[in-house]
Amino acid sequence: MSEENEKTSLMDKYIKLRLGGAAYRVRLMTLLLFAAAAIILIAAILILAFSGSCAKNKAKAATADPTATAVVTLKPTAAPTATPEVTSTDAPEATPVETPDTSATGDFKTLEVGGTNDGETVKKVQQRLVDLHYMPYPEKDAEGKGQVTTLYGAMCSKAVTKFQERNDLKQTGKCDKDTYDKLMSDKATAYTMKEKDKLDIVKTVQEALIKKGYLKGKATGYCGTDTVAAVKAFQKANNLTVDGQAGTKTLQLLLGY
Repeated sequence: MSEENEKTSLMDKYIKLRLGGAAYRVRLMTLLLFAAAAIILIAAILILAFSGSCAKNKAKAATADPTATAVVTLKPTAAPTATPEVTSTDAPEATPVETPDTSATGDFKTLEVGGTNDGETVKKVQQRLVDLHYMPYPEKDAEGKGQVTTLYGAMCSKAVTKFQERNDLKQTGKCDKDTYDKLMSDKATAYTMKEKDKLDIVKTVQEALIKKGYLKGKATGYCGTDTVAAVKAFQKANNLTVDGQAGTKTLQLLLGY
């Protein structure tokens, strides 16, 4: 019996030992599972935290990009501001290049011998002086027809001086604005050739009188007694007022213009 009891006691110890080991293993496995779950949970938290950090960085980058774009967009805005400054600087500098003539009144530039005269204005002045018989045409074309030029020379200057004398203007020989305005107006006094006049138109009148047989000798451009007598003879022959002074009617008939 003692042997059997001893065997039974050994069996009980063995079973208890086995059962104790199994329980230990169960507890160990439980701990391992908890540890694994904890690791997984921590990993999940880290992944979520990392994802959130990336999202914030992306959001910051996205926010920064428009700002950079705006900076680039602002640069062209500054460029047009600089462009008008260059233009406005050049514009005033270009104005003083044209040196105004001190002898001119207003926008009109005085015409004078040797001056930098406007050719078209000279033509107008010459044509008007021709129409009023203060000067003959300065040139003739291939067909012999008179024509004006762009040259304000001695002939034109002398004619202007005589025009100024007959129209109560200061006699300078220069066509200033006052002279020009008077010359182009309907109130301009036409030329009448009188004794002692010395002009190019006088020479032209003498040549016409010589050609028509009213005057002998050579045309000199000076209206002396012989020229006055020739004018009287021409006026008498053409039923004009005989006074020896060649006015508009006498000159038109004699010169043909």
